[in-house]
Amino acid sequence: MALIPCPACAHQVSEAAVACPNCGHPIAGGGGAGGGFKQALTRPEAVKSGFTVLGVFVASPWIARVLAVIAFVILAIVVVVNKS
Repeated sequence: MALIPCPACAHQVSEAAVACPNCGHPIAGGGGAGGGFKQALTRPEAVKSGFTVLGVFVASPWIARVLAVIAFVILAIVVVVNKS
C-alpha cells in the first residue's frame, strides 16, 4: 500500500485508510461511503477480537463464582479444623 499526504495536515497516510489518524480528515480512497466500516468489522482480526471479548464477558462471572465457592470451602475447612 502506498502512502499519500493527508489533504488537511499533510501527514503521511495509507491510501486504504478511511480517515487520517493525525487529524481525522476523511481520505478519498478510504472505501467509499459506509463501506470502510463494514469492511473493517469483517476482517478476520476484528472477528477474532470480537469473539475474545465476548468469551471473556461470558466466562468472567463463572470464574468469579468458582473462585468464590473455592474460597468458601477453604474457609469452612479452616473453621472446622480450628474448632476441633
